Amino acid sequence: MSTATPTATPTATQGGLPSRVAIRWYQLAVIVLGVALAAVIALAVYFAVNNSTAARVSGSPSGPVAEQPCWQPQIPC
Repeated sequence: MSTATPTATPTATQGGLPSRVAIRWYQLAVIVLGVALAAVIALAVYFAVNNSTAARVSGSPSGPVAEQPCWQPQIPC
């Protein structure tokens, strides 16, 4: 009978592979960054659409000024 201590075999966490906790944190970080990116894109689209419709609704005529010789803001022709 041998009294030598058995050598430990490396497990998945000891062998250099990332632990399950690290993988979960990585997945959470990727999800949070994806949601943040989607929110930024949605806000950019919202403001782009909102500003373009506000410019059209503001009462200023569209087209070149030469086509509208009598138009002046706040002064009727």
